[in-house]
Amino acid sequence: MESEKALIILVDDNPANLRIGKNILSEKYRVATAPSAEKLFSLLENNNPDMILLDVDMPEMNGYEALKNLKTKPETMNIPVIFLTARTESDDELEGLSLGAVDYITKPFQPTLLLKRIEIHLLIESQRITLEKQARDLQYFNNNLRRAFSTYLSEDVVEEIISDPTRLQLGGIKRHMTALFTDIKDFAPIAEALAPEQLIELLNYYLSIMSDVILDQKGTIDKYEGDAIISFFGAPLELSDHAQRACIAAITMKKLEEKVNIRIIEKGLNIPPICTRIGINTGDMIVGNIGTQKKMNYTIISNAANLASRLEKMNKKYGTWIIASEQTVKNTNDLILARRLDHIRVVGINEPVRIYELLDLASAASPALMEKLDMFHAALDLFEKRDWSAAEASFRQTLDMSPNDSPSLLYLERCQKFQETEPESNWDGIFDMREK
Repeated sequence: MESEKALIILVDDNPANLRIGKNILSEKYRVATAPSAEKLFSLLENNNPDMILLDVDMPEMNGYEALKNLKTKPETMNIPVIFLTARTESDDELEGLSLGAVDYITKPFQPTLLLKRIEIHLLIESQRITLEKQARDLQYFNNNLRRAFSTYLSEDVVEEIISDPTRLQLGGIKRHMTALFTDIKDFAPIAEALAPEQLIELLNYYLSIMSDVILDQKGTIDKYEGDAIISFFGAPLELSDHAQRACIAAITMKKLEEKVNIRIIEKGLNIPPICTRIGINTGDMIVGNIGTQKKMNYTIISNAANLASRLEKMNKKYGTWIIASEQTVKNTNDLILARRLDHIRVVGINEPVRIYELLDLASAASPALMEKLDMFHAALDLFEKRDWSAAEASFRQTLDMSPNDSPSLLYLERCQKFQETEPESNWDGIFDMREK
């Protein structure tokens, strides 16, 4: 179907000029005529022209005054106006253009030249309208993008993506990243002890606080599984310090538990304090949208991500709260105080890994904690040399400083066991953790 011709309103107080102008313009356009500015405004009540050709010298209201009036009204301010006048002085032309006219054509005019200039200005106007629509569409897209990503990305990351959408790769890509998994210790009995509305209120409060920490460190929330949070650092935006950010987030989350537990007391809830176990690992992961066209999840898949989940569960074995892999700890630029633990092999992942307990930010660690860590590492060195007796004595010294230190108690028990029954001579020092 052929598109409708553009509508042009020709305004001139000379009937002959109106007749001649209409004959010329009608070859290419729909034309309405007005013998005065007042009649022009009457026409505009029911018409939305694509352009106005306006004479300057008219009784009652001249063309300049009419243009000023047009520019004050939102519904007419963007209509392109060309002055078509007998005034030939450059000052008159300057005034007309200064008021907002798109062109100034003097009479007598050459019809073909008039039509060409009208055509050019209509094209320019069409492009302006197209650009404005594209700008609105882009703003709509950005607003929707912001709403969609703000549920699991920090605000500043969302703004970075919107400012440079090429950094957002939603297809599956391989990237070196850090995964962080959390879980609340003994959550099942806590949930059973609360009324449904109490449970949801507490869980939402807890997840909000913990998620904000992850987002503050530019991490991405993958999903919630009950009380558990699955998150990662390094996508959709690449972060060179993703391991460091994940560790800072974990330590901060543990410190914010106090806020959650104060709320539990204030609410009079008869439950034990909330304690979060966290596992962190760094490695190559596949990240992208998984699912269908109707329902997708921006998530991670890899053994490296699975290991983070396994490490979260290892906290129960060691009596710790945050366990990270060596691959993570060595990428924190010594900003994190970490306790070296075992070499372990977890179910489903054959490659052994050295694990560490994250204790605090190095800058915040107390002298007493640093001394305890040095003593523990000295004892662990003896243990790994299979000097069980000396290791036992050294771990006892650590326990003198911190009687309830779970890793020291675990190694003390091992020292005693190995003194009674030596491990096999071909044992490589790696502990197999069979449970998931």
